[in-house]
Amino acid sequence: MRARLREILRRLAAERTDPRRLGLAVGLGTFVGWLPLYGLHLPICLGLAALFRLNPAILYLAANISNPLMAPALVASGLAFGEWLRFGRWRGVDTAAGRDFLDQLRLWSGQVPDLFLSCLVGSAVLGVLTGVLAGLATWRWAAARRAAREA
Repeated sequence: MRARLREILRRLAAERTDPRRLGLAVGLGTFVGWLPLYGLHLPICLGLAALFRLNPAILYLAANISNPLMAPALVASGLAFGEWLRFGRWRGVDTAAGRDFLDQLRLWSGQVPDLFLSCLVGSAVLGVLTGVLAGLATWRWAAARRAAREA
């Protein structure tokens, strides 16, 4: 049973890992990780992996940029940037406010829907930017590694 599980995990980690697909998986995963849609990252990643024929494990691993340690900072950044994009002003938000925002999302009280829209907009734009950078860096790294292996 252990050997079978180990083989499945090895195969999952190795499938669809040419440099282009690997870069795309990391880029899309990074984008998904920025989105404040906690609890939906796994289904989104599985759907994108199937749609674009990418490695689902790599894509979901990249989406885990929004781990519990980073989520408050991501939310605070997305909220501040979204407020600037929507209203033309920076809203001073720190990681403590990001944690409070995550708590408020659970309650859906006060201005949360409006703040959520700002956070979603800001996070999507920041996710695209960091996703492109992460995807390109991964693609270049994987291409260089493949070239070195073939040489």
